[in-house]
Amino acid sequence: MTMKFGVMVPQGWRMDLVDFPDPIEAYEAMTRVAQEAEALGFASVWLYDHFHTIPVPSQEVTFECWMSTAAIARDTKRVRIGQMVTCNGYRNPALLAKMASTVDVMSHGRLDFGIGAGWYEHEYRAYG
Repeated sequence: MTMKFGVMVPQGWRMDLVDFPDPIEAYEAMTRVAQEAEALGFASVWLYDHFHTIPVPSQEVTFECWMSTAAIARDTKRVRIGQMVTCNGYRNPALLAKMASTVDVMSHGRLDFGIGAGWYEHEYRAYG
């Protein structure tokens, strides 16, 4: 059995893009992490499915998970891509299945799809 390692990509949720006040610079930093992880031989890159920062909402940019997954699929060639995990309550199930299948095709079969119940009550209240 071989142990494989992955990298969490900064998206803003954990206040991990505070050094980039310009959203375009923050986006470029996010995709550079994924590209560098691939270049260094990591097996996967991971994103989180959250809409705003923790421990409290802030003005920091927070990139949406599925759009970011699609962008990273375009910007990488080998590394597997997934979410830790996507919340089943945020999106209509048929739409989520379509989004996942589209990203899987765009990535040439590199999507790892995990789904869970979610836990961040503030986001449920904020986004329905």
